Amino acid sequence: MQRWICLRLSELAAQCLAQHRPQALAVIEGQRVHTVNAAAALLGVEPGMDPARARALAGDSSLQFLARDRAAEKDALDGLSCWAYGLTPHLYRFREDCLMLEISGSRRLFGGEEAILRRCHQGLACRGYSAETGVAETPLAAWVLSQVSESREARDRDLYARLAPLPLELLAPLHDQFSALQRSGLAQLGAVLDLPPAALGRRCGKDFVELLQLLRGEVLAPVVHFDPPSCFQDRYPLGYSVRNQDELGPGLEQLLTSLEDYLRQRQLQTRLLHWQFCGLHGYREDLEVRASDARITRQEWYRLTRLRLERQPFREEVELIRLCVSQLEDAHPHTSSLFRQTGSEQTPAQLVDLLSNRLGAQAVSSLRCRDAHLPEHSVASAPVGSRGDTPGLPAAQRPFWLLPTPEPLRTDGDRLRFWGSRLTLIHGPERIEDGWWERGTSRDYFVARNPEGQRFWVFHERREKRWFMHGLFS
Repeated sequence: MQRWICLRLSELAAQCLAQHRPQALAVIEGQRVHTVNAAAALLGVEPGMDPARARALAGDSSLQFLARDRAAEKDALDGLSCWAYGLTPHLYRFREDCLMLEISGSRRLFGGEEAILRRCHQGLACRGYSAETGVAETPLAAWVLSQVSESREARDRDLYARLAPLPLELLAPLHDQFSALQRSGLAQLGAVLDLPPAALGRRCGKDFVELLQLLRGEVLAPVVHFDPPSCFQDRYPLGYSVRNQDELGPGLEQLLTSLEDYLRQRQLQTRLLHWQFCGLHGYREDLEVRASDARITRQEWYRLTRLRLERQPFREEVELIRLCVSQLEDAHPHTSSLFRQTGSEQTPAQLVDLLSNRLGAQAVSSLRCRDAHLPEHSVASAPVGSRGDTPGLPAAQRPFWLLPTPEPLRTDGDRLRFWGSRLTLIHGPERIEDGWWERGTSRDYFVARNPEGQRFWVFHERREKRWFMHGLFS
């Protein structure tokens, strides 16, 4: 049996514009109050009211008026749909302010219907939203019941017994015939459900009868499978003007939490975040945060973002934060050593990320191997995170540290000297020849050691009959 939860966000038009503003807010559309938040409702302001009357009711209180933004409402529902995808893959948007969630397959996973309802309220609250909820066997019934307050015991009753006492005015937005039947003397939904379908169809039309069948569950609504967007986008209105970057912490954490949920649900990962900090009059600051390891945690992304913000102060105040992530890749499981020691020691990748975000990407480079025979040409410097050359490590008998140019070695008979110490050859030779089409190079490389135990990489130039120092082992 299907089980639907309706999340009816009656204050969506106000909350999506100012999720965290404490003052009273009224959203205006067509010279009328369309929606008010809880603070404005306490002042007596109601939807449908004239703005002048609303201002008079508010008196000296700071009642703010904002124009309705349907695009912001759509973006808010899109973001909430991605969040709700973590509860069930079967969901869809209903009307302009509702989400319908089919949870029959999720109840066992999350510990029951009540646990899912708690997750819904907690998830909405931490994102700055509130919703009235209805639970029923059909989505239409869940929407109707979201307008009344039901106890946990009432939700276990028969659906007809729950719907019958409801006033018809609650269903007026679904079909005009509900208002017509109310004017004819019918007051409750049960009186309509008890009428013969044939007579009701002749009077109200076939589509009205089909609507009642969907309401009662006599005809099951097709279950919709939600398809999350191919890229992540979310926004966080601060509710006030901010220039001090320390005040951005809650917004950054909330957006990174949403991103973490999205990546986990889609089994994806990313190496690049694109932040936008928006203010009045079109002011915007763009900020890119990169990581060398796509598997880093939300806390590490937060730390890297704060480091980048330290290098890019705002010129003006900002009121909105956006997070966009379009470069996504398939997630790979993270493996670690079986005997890894616990502690705060950073990995090399974490250290590189901290340095590149604090000093700038151009200040940190990595070494990459190239397809070349001569050692001085086989390693090149490249920006961290760049693609192209394949990273690699030198061979076992080659040092990582090469001199800028090979230095000639002193010879004492058949003995080699460097820095005043005698060198002893302990491994080799390894012959490397290249450049035959030009001047040509032929070298025999050896590992040498001095009396102090330091190891060096030397070679004998076969054509010139000379010895050179080329690298040092750590």
